Amino acid sequence: MNRELSKAAILNVCIEEQQKLIDHFTKRIEDAKAEFTSHPDSPSQSTEGSNSVDDVMHVMEQELTFVENEMSILKSMDPDHQSDHVERGAVVLTDQRDFFIAVSSEQVEVEGKKIFGMSEKAPLYAQMRGLKAGDSFQFNETKYKILDIY
Repeated sequence: MNRELSKAAILNVCIEEQQKLIDHFTKRIEDAKAEFTSHPDSPSQSTEGSNSVDDVMHVMEQELTFVENEMSILKSMDPDHQSDHVERGAVVLTDQRDFFIAVSSEQVEVEGKKIFGMSEKAPLYAQMRGLKAGDSFQFNETKYKILDIY
């Protein structure tokens, strides 16, 4: 893969995928609230079970907040910024995989090419942070050579 894949295209796909996550969590929360209010007398809603329902709702709301915060990170990125080292917003092309340093995501496909979203909190990022094209690093048993960064 070379620089034929624009950072703007990568960022747009990541934003679309993040929006899908936000929509998914929002729907799950709405569905759970609807279920809770439609069955107020069910055993799961008794005093005995209310803490677990509250706990589940709290966890789902935390997940939603997390993905919304990640969306804020994505939306704050400048796709025109060119990186010469591994940092937030960089596209990092290696001999093993290609990465977009932004938020953690599954593999996304952009214009037919696969790229992995990586958070700055990822252990792999800690191994590559600050490196430049031509540098090598190892994570677990895998050796990587950075081919290009932009």
